[in-house]
Amino acid sequence: MLILKAIILVLLVTWTLIGVWMAIRYTTLFGPHRDDPAESAGARSFGVAHMIAVWVFGEALGIYFLFQ
Repeated sequence: MLILKAIILVLLVTWTLIGVWMAIRYTTLFGPHRDDPAESAGARSFGVAHMIAVWVFGEALGIYFLFQ
């Protein structure tokens, strides 16, 4: 059980670092696309909201199983 919790902890640290990296590179990752200037702001915000929801869900799920 301790090995499984250690693996979950490593995955949580990795997942958190990915989230920090995405926050630092926000403009590049989620800013206006150079090749598609007609892309709407709504489409971009939906994509960002989806990415944040997946990231938060993964973090919550990892924390849940870590403390089980």
